[in-house]
Amino acid sequence: MAHGISIIVILAAICLEIRAQDTVIQSTGDVMGYEGVSVTLNCSYTTSDINAYLFWYLQRPNQYPQYVLKRFALGGGENAVEFNRRFNASLDKATKTVPLTIEDVQLCDSAVYYCALRPTVTVTL
Repeated sequence: MAHGISIIVILAAICLEIRAQDTVIQSTGDVMGYEGVSVTLNCSYTTSDINAYLFWYLQRPNQYPQYVLKRFALGGGENAVEFNRRFNASLDKATKTVPLTIEDVQLCDSAVYYCALRPTVTVTL
């Protein structure tokens, strides 16, 4: 149920050179949604890797990037436990896209979201 609170999800324009032919491209600009609705963030990629691994991360203000989920070009993937319920992505090999959908958007979802071809955050606790 929408409460009229505007939620801004900031996208960072990112183009990572992993190998000479590997890139990730995200839309630039803000994505706005209202509490309780769904929001989709777009990401496209190019790679010569048959089984590409695509990752989504988020970074809240004054915090480290946080792993959200990963998807494999040959099928499958997983979500981090805290993002299991409302966050989903489907990798489409034909269009080379992996959009992230956030269901039931909440104020705490406001963050910078990153799409990546390889794991980029490693934290030992």
